[in-house]
Amino acid sequence: MVFCFVGYLVSIVGLENQAVADAVRQQVVQLRKGWNAVYLEVHPEAADPDTVFSGTPVDIASAFSGPLSTAQFIANPGANLFQLAGWSVWYAGSRPDAFLKTLHAVNGQQGYLVHAKRDYTWNVTGLVTPPKIKWQPNAFNFVGFSVNPTAGPTFSRFFSGSAAHNHNRIYRLDNGGWRQVSNPAAEVMRSGEAFWIYSAGASTYQGPIRAETTSRYGIVVGTAADGVTLRNAATHPVAVTLEHVVTQPNPVPLSIEILAVGDTNGVVKTVASPMPDGPWSQPLPAIEVGQAFRIPFELRFDAMKTSAQSSLLKFSTDVGTEIWIPVYGFRRDLGGN
Repeated sequence: MVFCFVGYLVSIVGLENQAVADAVRQQVVQLRKGWNAVYLEVHPEAADPDTVFSGTPVDIASAFSGPLSTAQFIANPGANLFQLAGWSVWYAGSRPDAFLKTLHAVNGQQGYLVHAKRDYTWNVTGLVTPPKIKWQPNAFNFVGFSVNPTAGPTFSRFFSGSAAHNHNRIYRLDNGGWRQVSNPAAEVMRSGEAFWIYSAGASTYQGPIRAETTSRYGIVVGTAADGVTLRNAATHPVAVTLEHVVTQPNPVPLSIEILAVGDTNGVVKTVASPMPDGPWSQPLPAIEVGQAFRIPFELRFDAMKTSAQSSLLKFSTDVGTEIWIPVYGFRRDLGGN
């Protein structure tokens, strides 16, 4: 997926792909000794599991690709995953069963069963793409979401806007075994955690706030403007804070477009409101139930230092959720970097 994205951006702008490589962030995952259900949000810079888990105490990692059934999560994670239908498994080279590995790439926005030989803080640097959960209806799905690392929402609050998921048919890994979340209103979702949740029918639910971009890979600004639409899918108003996160030396210089009404003839034009060059934060008005905000951005050409630059936008909600969107800026007239 990541490599396809690089080719996609190069094809539409005809420039070097350095900006793609710069749209990265670090995810911190707290691993405990034994089995962990991990939701990886970023696409590791090198997807090969031998590289991803190099220098860590992880000796087994497995991804599930279906078909989905109750048996997949009730099974003991310590069982022989290699023999279970639907699981791809990686074994560390130091293990005698390493030759059996069938997991050959670790990608973001996917759940993994990870076995660690000791407690470990796993720092994963990788490419960011807009989140999108693809639900399989009438089945349990192995999923996770980006939530505040210190103040995540309860399961009940997170799924309150979705009839397909607002129930207690949820299982999380606890002390090496799957445990049903009997009281979703009392249990808090954790950052970097994957869990099993049943989808009662079809669903497109992505969380209390759904972010929609014109490109599946994020926001792309150049000679034309681009933006993001935020939709409130919750059962209550949601306050959102927009943050420009800078992880590389040359972030994208942005302006937010504002519609200005002119004279009595009702002339409407677009006025650019420049944002600071570096990190910045902007609280947004609360989004009411069923409403949406469209936030248009344009590139500040005079502030572009190279032909291709990137940075990240983070949308934090008062519910305790986060949405990360990459933004790419391009100037054809500057040529190569």
